[in-house]
Amino acid sequence: MAGYEVDTIESLSINLCSKGGVNKYPAKAHVRRVAQATGKSDGLVALEGEKSAYYSNSDQKRHWRQDRYFYYITGCNEPDCYVTYDIGKDVLTLWLPTIDYSRVFYDGRTSTVEEALDKYDIDQAKYLKNRPRDLELKSICKPLRPYDHRILMLGPGTSSKPPTPDFKDTMILKNAMNACRAVKDGDEIELVRKANDVSSEAHKAILTHLKDLTTESQAEGLFVDVCLSHGAHEQAYGPIMGSGARAGVLHYMANEHKFAESQLLLVDASCEWDLYASDITRTIPLNRSSPGQWPSREAKSVYEAVQKIQEECIALVRPGKKFVDLHWHASHMAIDALLGMGILKGDHMEIFHTGTATAFAPHGLGHHIGLDVHDLFPPPSKADGSQVSDESVMAVTELEISSDVKKAYASFAHNHSKWAAHPDFSRSEQFHLKLASLQGVATLDVPPLEPGNIITIEPGLYFNKFVLETFFLNDPKHRKFINTGVLKRYMPVGGVRIEDCILVTEKGYENLTKAPKGEEMLKIIRETWR
Repeated sequence: MAGYEVDTIESLSINLCSKGGVNKYPAKAHVRRVAQATGKSDGLVALEGEKSAYYSNSDQKRHWRQDRYFYYITGCNEPDCYVTYDIGKDVLTLWLPTIDYSRVFYDGRTSTVEEALDKYDIDQAKYLKNRPRDLELKSICKPLRPYDHRILMLGPGTSSKPPTPDFKDTMILKNAMNACRAVKDGDEIELVRKANDVSSEAHKAILTHLKDLTTESQAEGLFVDVCLSHGAHEQAYGPIMGSGARAGVLHYMANEHKFAESQLLLVDASCEWDLYASDITRTIPLNRSSPGQWPSREAKSVYEAVQKIQEECIALVRPGKKFVDLHWHASHMAIDALLGMGILKGDHMEIFHTGTATAFAPHGLGHHIGLDVHDLFPPPSKADGSQVSDESVMAVTELEISSDVKKAYASFAHNHSKWAAHPDFSRSEQFHLKLASLQGVATLDVPPLEPGNIITIEPGLYFNKFVLETFFLNDPKHRKFINTGVLKRYMPVGGVRIEDCILVTEKGYENLTKAPKGEEMLKIIRETWR
């Protein structure tokens, strides 16, 4: 088979012995899957790892985080590296930075060639030299997009030097890697499971120490401390400890307020384990006079509504299920709940198509999770692979509803006749159906769920004063559906979200998240408050 040589000046070592490499991260299996997914029998895959860097006008290094595409086919969590994979020869080569001996005393060093061969599931390890030819290798590893993805699929070149950028094909490689990363193998599933186990322990610690906590920062400190003590040194994302009104800000991370008179504490926090993420959210009652009890009827009603939505949607997870069906199901349940509490008024389907319920349930039901907390979802199933940008949900009003979306929703409605047995597609406003044409995990053209997918199910209901007053209560289209008198009673709730990580199995699903919720959560608070 044809192959490519990456000709540069380096030292090469092949080590057939391994002291502890039996359980190596399966990088070679991953890159073979990726190559097979491209449909190519030869060519060169070249990726650039994340570079180390300093803060501007400072001698302090920026927090470093490995590029996830790079890690997926190397298992290497070291800065300033490159990787090439010769598809024809089936040779995976890790390129290491030359060790800077002047900095070893201060910063330590990256792996030697021998160490890399022992640690990583690769065929070759070579040092990069600071010479023009090596700069050529770096030049072919330019970012795929203007921000953070550094991926190239390089086509035919000569056998004596790297192919030139003229032959690069980035979309084939990107789609292949996205498809492969969306379906986790056994090793990846166990890493996500471990991240969930540690994060669940940290969530439980907040419950057992709740009587000692009075601020958001104390809750964050406790959570991170538990993760670190279990060996998880990285958080999957910035911890969110939103009390009171801050629970209505989806990605609130300041964590600087006292609980004071807040009714609830929304804890959205999770760690990584060997770069694999978890994503867990729990909402906890803050009630010092009656620990483990809801501080108001309104808080109890909102929590139970969200819990019911999550339980029903998790039960629907199985191979072949379209995520957009889960999203529609959750959206209708949220409208029912808001109507039941009296916050919304009017016709259910009118509210659905107008999008008014997004004032309280603004985000999707979930996402894939893996090497990134918002992990990649499979590429679109459209024949041309086209996608619609989701740069602004506001642009949804400009979209046309495709016949495929209408057909899919008609099928959904047929199976959920209590909401809309015969949907009306003639009306001008079709917010949720237009939303299904955008790019994202809950869009129509994303392939159905399959075994090995790990997704989150995270419904939420929120009461954000600024959003409500600025975008909904000032708009007659939405205001007519909102009962402002009832809404006033619910504003102190702030927000409720419940989130678990769900593995799609051959027969259905497995919930990987063990953090207490519902009655179990309340019981722990009551018992540990004594």
